[in-house]
Amino acid sequence: MAKLKKKPLTLNFKKFKDKISKIKPNFETLKNKISKPKPNFKKYIKNISNLKINALRILKQVIKEFRLLWTDKFNLLLAIVIPPLIIVMLGFTMTDAPSETQSIPCMLISYDSNTFINQNNFTESKLDNYTMPYVEAVNKSSMLELVRFYNATEEIYAMEAARNALISGEIKVILSLPVDFTELLEWGLPGLIDCVLDASNIQYIQQSLNSVYDSIKIFVNDNNLTPQFQLQGFEEFTIPEGYSNNFNSSIVMALSFMVFGIALVLSILVIVQEKPIARLLLTPVKRSEILLSKYITYTLVLVLQVALLVISGLSMGLYIAGTLPDLFFALFMIGFSGLTMGFFISSQSKTKTQANQLFLAVFLVAVLLSGIFIPIENMPSYLQVIAYILPLSHGDPLLRGIIQKGQIILGLHFIWLLVISIVLVIISFVIFKRRKYEV
Repeated sequence: MAKLKKKPLTLNFKKFKDKISKIKPNFETLKNKISKPKPNFKKYIKNISNLKINALRILKQVIKEFRLLWTDKFNLLLAIVIPPLIIVMLGFTMTDAPSETQSIPCMLISYDSNTFINQNNFTESKLDNYTMPYVEAVNKSSMLELVRFYNATEEIYAMEAARNALISGEIKVILSLPVDFTELLEWGLPGLIDCVLDASNIQYIQQSLNSVYDSIKIFVNDNNLTPQFQLQGFEEFTIPEGYSNNFNSSIVMALSFMVFGIALVLSILVIVQEKPIARLLLTPVKRSEILLSKYITYTLVLVLQVALLVISGLSMGLYIAGTLPDLFFALFMIGFSGLTMGFFISSQSKTKTQANQLFLAVFLVAVLLSGIFIPIENMPSYLQVIAYILPLSHGDPLLRGIIQKGQIILGLHFIWLLVISIVLVIISFVIFKRRKYEV
């Protein structure tokens, strides 16, 4: 058998070294991947410098907007001077007069002396014991002025004459004693008094009812009658003594209308009437910077307007159950919603005439559906949806809650105003960005 020769073991160090040298760069590559990248300070510095340049451009645009606004003296007068003057005029004209309350003119008709037939036993009765005592009670009341008394037994056209007086405005209330007035009181039952009010002016309805109730109270006390129930009221959220009830009850509606309406008027022509926009687009100024500068300018004007309104209101005796910052931010939010709606109208209007027509339509709808004149709950369902979208339907309850009830600003009405404003701002930026201008 042939013997196998063992080959000597030789190491090729050169070849092994070449393999290791090939593996080494891979470790270096992996090390570079694992190691954190060095921050690009040049890029950050460039971004910061760009932000400074954009801020300077916006600042210059804001200065330009203030210069344009300064040339329009009427808008400045409308935004800054007129609202505080209206508040001051309301304060002087709607103060509570120290004189006595004016009595309500009325006529009294009595059917009590007519023949009454009892439906149970068909007996007749002509009792008339409490007619004249009630006439005396009406004369004693300082809240009623008895113009004339009719006995319907003798004056068969008494009700017709009283209604003619009500139509002509001579009286405000007709009081009628039914045929069973005395009989019911003699039997220990509650007597009935028919009351016909002049409801053409809703602000006098409650005053007329209070006057009638005052005469009934005097009548019950003078004749030792036992009323069926006693009403004891506890007034909550009342205005303290030393403050005018008339001024504080009417200023809420005036504030919401003024802040929203004036902000809307100021901003409806901001984009439409400005001519240099087309030339500005040839410069490095961006469209978003142009519109942002306008928002900043008129927001600062709104802050000044709200501050003057609050100061004038407090000086004329405005009572605030809530806090002053809540009132300020509520007024600002109502005004800012008006600004955003005005910018929205101005951004999509091509001419001043179109912008003015849209303003008139939007403002009338916003006022009519605000819930101040007609409660929103009484409107049809489709109108309720539109009403709750509009800002004024949330502005008036927000102010009433802060001024009269001491509520905080954070609530559904404030959040809804904020949402409306943000949506209108976004839409106005989108429309303005896509708008075409001829240079």
